Amino acid sequence: MAYVHSKAQFREQRVLDLEVLDNVVGQDIRPYLSYLPGLAGLLALPDTYVEEWVCEFYASVWIAPDHSYIHYALADTDYRVIAQRASETWGLTAYDTKIHELCYASYKPPHHPHGGELPLVDFISPYFHQPFCEGSSRSNGGLTRPARILDFVVRKTLLPRPSYHDRFTRIQQWLIAHLVDQREFDIWDLIMLEIEDTIAEGFRGYRQLPYAH
Repeated sequence: MAYVHSKAQFREQRVLDLEVLDNVVGQDIRPYLSYLPGLAGLLALPDTYVEEWVCEFYASVWIAPDHSYIHYALADTDYRVIAQRASETWGLTAYDTKIHELCYASYKPPHHPHGGELPLVDFISPYFHQPFCEGSSRSNGGLTRPARILDFVVRKTLLPRPSYHDRFTRIQQWLIAHLVDQREFDIWDLIMLEIEDTIAEGFRGYRQLPYAH
C-alpha cells in the first residue's frame, strides 16, 4: 500500500530467463548458473524498479567493513539488511573464495574495472579459442561459446558494464573463469564489493548503478 501512495514510477528491467536464453542461443547454459545455490534465482529477480529509489539507496548506503550488514535510507526511513538473513532469503551459500580478493588483493579502492591482477594464462586459457598463450589477445571476441554467453549474462547482471561493450575487464575474466569451470565463490561478497566500488568511484564513473532490484 505504501508503494501505491508513493506515486513511484516503476521502470521495466530485463530479467534472466534461463529456458528462453537456452532456446535463443541453442545451448544449455543452466549448469553454469545453477551449480551455486541461489545464483539462478538471484539473476531472475523482479523485472521492475524505481530509479529514484535506486539513487536514494546509493546516496545513503553504508556497508559494514566485515560485510555482515548494510544500512541505507529510503523515503526518510532507515533500513538494515543483515547478510545472513539476506543469504537465507536468496538461498546463497558463503564460500572462502572471493572474486574481488583474487583480482584486487594488492590494490586500494576504488577498484577500477580495468585494474587488478590478470588471471594466469594457464588459468584462463581453456575459455578462449586455441591457440591461446602468453601475449594472446584477451578480447571477449576470442572466448569460447559458453564463456561468451556467460560474459553477456554477467555484464547485464552481476557486473553491469554498459559502456565497455567488447572489452573484457580483468574482474570479468576472473568471474567468467569461475562460472565456466563451475568453481565456488562468494556471491554476497561480490555484490557488496561492487556496491562499494560504485560508491567509491562516484556517480561520474563508467558504471550504471547495479542491482536496481
